Amino acid sequence: MRRYDTRAGSVVLRPETKADDAFLFELFAGHAGRPLKAAGLDADAMRTLLTLQYRAQSGKHRASYPDAAYSIIESEGAPIGRLIEADEGECVYFADFAFLPERQAKGLGTALIEMIADEWGARGRAARVEVRSGNDHSLKLCANLGFERTTEDVMGYVELRRAPRAKAG
Repeated sequence: MRRYDTRAGSVVLRPETKADDAFLFELFAGHAGRPLKAAGLDADAMRTLLTLQYRAQSGKHRASYPDAAYSIIESEGAPIGRLIEADEGECVYFADFAFLPERQAKGLGTALIEMIADEWGARGRAARVEVRSGNDHSLKLCANLGFERTTEDVMGYVELRRAPRAKAG
């Protein structure tokens, strides 16, 4: 377990287990369900589609990043998010980072990713993310943390990288 005391609150990262599957589906649905709801899909069709998408994404993550650290982010003992960190040698790839919708836009995600990127930076590693090109919230978060675009829109995503920061002092 890893504990982070940020300016926006304290959280613990613990390894994901099979028992987290229902929470992870809820987390996925909270994000992927927004455009489906806006499109007017009924609840049954939306649940079926979200289940298929969730299974596909989970399988892709596990196949693409078998050695990554899969963590559940908890606050006061309750799960509020997820982080997947894949060590690529010269950098860490944050393959997935998400909070429940009600925990977003309060500064905790920004503070947490900054602290974790700084930990990797202390080991001489850059941090890398890929963000959907229309995800203005995530792009803004990354820009605020010093991530810079390394690619422009490639199949709907942009890559951003944050160089290790020099320690003050």
